[in-house]
Amino acid sequence: MRRVRGGSPNGTLIGVATPQETPERMTSGQTSESVVDAPQPGAAEVGGPPPQPDAMLELQAFLMQLLQSQVAMVSAMAGAVFLAGGAARKPGLLVQHQAAGEAAPVLAPGVIARMERLAAELCAPDADAGKAPQGRMDTIALARAAGGLYGDEARHRLIAAPLWADGRVEGACVLALRTRGAADEEALKTLMLTTAAFEAFLWKKQAIAESQRTLMLRETLELLDASQQGRSAGTMGALICNELQRRFGCSRVSVGLVHRESIRLTAVTGADEVDRNAAAVEAIEEAMEECAAQDVEVVFPAPLEHEHDPAQRRVTRAHEEVSRKFGPSAMLSLPLRVEGDLVGVVVLERPATDPFPVAAVPLLRLVAETVGPALWTRRLADRGVLAVTRDRLLDLGEAMVGPRHTGAKLVTALVLLVLVLAAVVPIPARIKSAVEVKALHARTVVPPFTGYLETVLVKPGDRVQTGQVMATMDTSSLALELSENEARLTAYTVQRDDALSKGELSKRMEIESQINEVASHLALLRDHQARSVIRSPIDGLVGRGDLDSFIRARVEPTQPLFEVISQEQQATLYIEEADVQRVREGMTGGMVIRSLPGREVEIRVTRVNPAAEVVRGRNVYQAEAELVGVGPDDAAWLRPGMTGTAKLRDGRTTTLATLLRSVVEEIRMRMWW
Repeated sequence: MRRVRGGSPNGTLIGVATPQETPERMTSGQTSESVVDAPQPGAAEVGGPPPQPDAMLELQAFLMQLLQSQVAMVSAMAGAVFLAGGAARKPGLLVQHQAAGEAAPVLAPGVIARMERLAAELCAPDADAGKAPQGRMDTIALARAAGGLYGDEARHRLIAAPLWADGRVEGACVLALRTRGAADEEALKTLMLTTAAFEAFLWKKQAIAESQRTLMLRETLELLDASQQGRSAGTMGALICNELQRRFGCSRVSVGLVHRESIRLTAVTGADEVDRNAAAVEAIEEAMEECAAQDVEVVFPAPLEHEHDPAQRRVTRAHEEVSRKFGPSAMLSLPLRVEGDLVGVVVLERPATDPFPVAAVPLLRLVAETVGPALWTRRLADRGVLAVTRDRLLDLGEAMVGPRHTGAKLVTALVLLVLVLAAVVPIPARIKSAVEVKALHARTVVPPFTGYLETVLVKPGDRVQTGQVMATMDTSSLALELSENEARLTAYTVQRDDALSKGELSKRMEIESQINEVASHLALLRDHQARSVIRSPIDGLVGRGDLDSFIRARVEPTQPLFEVISQEQQATLYIEEADVQRVREGMTGGMVIRSLPGREVEIRVTRVNPAAEVVRGRNVYQAEAELVGVGPDDAAWLRPGMTGTAKLRDGRTTTLATLLRSVVEEIRMRMWW
């Protein structure tokens, strides 16, 4: 028996299941006749219920013996034992007994139903946990043996005592007394005292199970200790085979380990080395493969207890072949596992007249679970460098193409495929930069002299031709100053002639210098007067120059009045310092303007400025590019000052190289020496 505390809804000491013919619920009123003190009709017929487990039969035998002693002790007519339901059993009647001296049957269906209800009250789940419930009594009416009128039945007392174990009610004993009277209380006390034997029985079975587990553990540790003396996996396997043969009375023990996709015999009793040409080797390996395919222990011939349990049925054709050719023998094959993975199989053979008992299978299973990892670890330790490398590569290949982790493998394969395509498939290389549209020619028009602006004839956006009047300067002051200086020039000329006639050479020379000064000033005034009309220097558009508010205002030659830009345009590229070495004259590409991103304009580099400039806090190089194939329609929407993005064609590259170029360059920059 295995003791479980709190691990199941029951938390009981009982680990057995009641027969399948027990009622579904104890309160259903149905009866069970699976076990009685006398043979039941048809119980031994072919096709009857399957055999019950040994633990269940042992529990039934004990409860039957206890019930018989209780009936005799209190002189009861009959009795029955009911078990409560649990995770591994159904509730209902387990055993029943009628005293030998009773002529009429007492345990009729109605009586059984009343007893079952009384037992269900004792096993109610709402009872105080840990507190033993008290016994219960009830009254039943039984027909007299001699017959009689309706209502003339004999009244009898039912007494019930709980089957208490480890703080839980596991069932109840119910007895039918012969008479009613003051002795009923004493009979109930006696019944409750005798039910204490139920817990003693369970604790006894628990102690036996614990001792068996201790023995199993000791046997396993001794076997493992003996096998550790081997210096190699083959020697260790031979020691394990010999120890198993000696301890379990086997005629032959074989150990096989996984090799690639099959199991190969590694050690066998009676041989220092395995003869691969021996006839029995192939047959034993097939039996091992049969056990490995089912991944569970295989017992041949199958025990009688397993015949009626589909979960215990095994395929034993290979085992039967070994037994027929090299026997007859009884066989037990156990898988060897490491962390849940099968790594080998051990096959034990005994004479056919001495098969393996079912109780020995748990011990041998524990032995296999213990020596399997030790043997596999020793085999791994025996490998050389080349073998380890080979196994690692095989494991890697199996992990890549095996059935496990399919989703992760698909994702990994997809990522690898993308990386390979990114590293192999060529794509056009592009040099990306900011771009600005500028006029091919631009002229700034300033006042010809300091004066007053008289008229303005154009506004920004107007088209102008070369020489077209754009504005005029006020020349009224110039005319007055010009007349004044002309009069002075005439006076100085008369004075010079008078001094010359008188022979006053020094005075003549002084007057001539004054004449030259006035003549120069007159020439300057006449030039200002001639340039008082401001004309366009080139054909184009007026870019800036809304001067209506400056009419009659004083202007200076340092003050720009108009900006005339040509209709021909060019692109100015701002190349990053990291890409300037790749840019050269004649490169072609395209640019896209922010205001119309769906329209690409072809460009060609015409000049690269060798000096860097700081634009918006970044060190860039300017490159000029002409617009290729720009017609009148394009010139209508392309305007100076527009910005966008330009991409120059630089041959072919790959996606991976493009993504990693900046990283590689940064690493080279930081790690150079």
